[in-house]
Amino acid sequence: MAKASKYTSKTPDENGVIHWSDEENKIWSELVARQLACIEGKACNEYMQGLKKINLPHDRIPQLSELNEVLLATTGWQVAPVPALIDFDEFFRLLANKQFPVATFIRSREEFDYLQEPDIFHEIFGHCAMLTNPDFAEFTHKYGQLGYAAQKKDRVYLARIYWFTVEFGLMQTEDGLRIYGGGILSSPGETQYVYSNTPEISPMNVLDVLRTPYRIDIMQPQYYTINSIHDLFDISQMDIMTLVERAKELGLHDPKFPPKEKLAS
Repeated sequence: MAKASKYTSKTPDENGVIHWSDEENKIWSELVARQLACIEGKACNEYMQGLKKINLPHDRIPQLSELNEVLLATTGWQVAPVPALIDFDEFFRLLANKQFPVATFIRSREEFDYLQEPDIFHEIFGHCAMLTNPDFAEFTHKYGQLGYAAQKKDRVYLARIYWFTVEFGLMQTEDGLRIYGGGILSSPGETQYVYSNTPEISPMNVLDVLRTPYRIDIMQPQYYTINSIHDLFDISQMDIMTLVERAKELGLHDPKFPPKEKLAS
């Protein structure tokens, strides 16, 4: 089951319109302005091209229908409104049907800099531009199909592929290191951190990724890079489940982070 959230997603009205408050639109506007400045010269070209295609409004939260019009025309995808948190079954089912889940709430001002659960800013600013790219879109679609058919014990391994690509993926280009993962693109701290000398950055190896533990509540100690966005399409054509079985046999790599401290009961 999905964990509880302190946020509640907004429900679209009978016309599919979500009614946002002035304060919510203001938070969106401030988040977009800050992050656009932060990713300049760091986001990959495919992301910047996608941002132009979706024509993201800066002064208000976009309606999902606006995004759907562009995504449907470019790659056949749609965004779907969901509660603040959904379970893996629903997550994979949506991706398998070319629907990207978007939690229809925006963070509070108290959590302006960081929140663990994905809000509408993370989902739209971080991911929707990349969904206009055919290679990225096909990779995400195949990932959803794979995950929906997989057993629960295997989904833990598959989650690492998503984490180190769609969320925290990097790309080596002629212009240097560039970001395509939405978890980085929507986070000012993580965007800057990637270019520090702190994290370990390794070439993409799917078997290694399947064996790499991660934590969601810290800056990532390790990232994986592809050489072009087409590498994601190539990965989508691999026999991933055979690699999952191999990863099980080999076991996980040692974590590059300390264990999470347990809260006192």
